[in-house]
Amino acid sequence: MLVLALAACGGVGGPKTEATPLDALPGGRTLYRSGDWAVVVKGTRALAVHRAGDVWRADRSRKVRIRILGPQPGARAAARPQLAVEMTARQSLAESQIWLDGKALFVKGGGSPTRGTIYAAPDASLRPGTHVAVAYARTASSATAVAWSFRV
Repeated sequence: MLVLALAACGGVGGPKTEATPLDALPGGRTLYRSGDWAVVVKGTRALAVHRAGDVWRADRSRKVRIRILGPQPGARAAARPQLAVEMTARQSLAESQIWLDGKALFVKGGGSPTRGTIYAAPDASLRPGTHVAVAYARTASSATAVAWSFRV
């Protein structure tokens, strides 16, 4: 009877909870999730996370690099700024995106399979104040995400 009670409540450690991308950045929120990859953000900190088995881990390999082209972190920008980043990797880039204040933007870009630039602008003028942008790039096996803020 005791064995049944332990099994019913999830065993000695209590009920099992399903792992989520937020396990890598407690208190954050998931901006994007596709298959075994996700982007989580908390303030001006963003992580690309990958599911390995039952665990979500931040990719800290630095195999994919993102360089912010604009607006620069902390800078004052136009009410309708163009956001742009450069992405580089040794493997072919498979996916990329830019978000502004938690909303995905329609991005355009170009380059080679291992080096590219993406850019986007909001559909409407931004309200005065601080805004947070997030950029993400991924190859088949590695990814990175960066977040930064700027003012309008």
